[in-house]
Amino acid sequence: MVSELEQRIISLGLVGLGVYFTIQFARGLASYQRFRRLRPTALATWSPPRPPQASWLLALGAFGGVLALVNGWLQRPVLHVYGLAVMSVYFLVMVPLALRVRPGLYRDGVWADAGFIRWDDVARIAFVESPQIMLLLLPRRGQRSFRLPVPPDEYGEVRKLLNEKMKTGALQLEPSILGL
Repeated sequence: MVSELEQRIISLGLVGLGVYFTIQFARGLASYQRFRRLRPTALATWSPPRPPQASWLLALGAFGGVLALVNGWLQRPVLHVYGLAVMSVYFLVMVPLALRVRPGLYRDGVWADAGFIRWDDVARIAFVESPQIMLLLLPRRGQRSFRLPVPPDEYGEVRKLLNEKMKTGALQLEPSILGL
């Protein structure tokens, strides 16, 4: 049997799980909606690589769903069932949706690993060309950098589009350190 203290700890953990995945699910849906609005303005995009752990994440979602059903059938507290169910929904819905988001260049900015960054917010860019081609974008404000893996087939087109954005003034980069 589980003691009263252990039951409270489990309940607190599952409530935390429910709150965390509810927030992540809402953020993920908002991000996907933003992508759907941006999709018609694509300049150069490509399919994202399928992460090797995608099938494991889907299996985790299915397992969480089964656990939520079992907990509901056993008439566990509603918050236990909710925490497991929302985790399950997150993995079963957001993993496939994330694989539909096409990284690349859009009329108003770049969709990269950390989401969308507008051209106005890009302070500096750099290409790292080994072992794969990676476009690094540093934002003007103190956020973390955005990374965009660029397929070799798209490299020339991406460079050309970046040059066009700089010529039209949409992309205004800060001067390099020491003017170099």
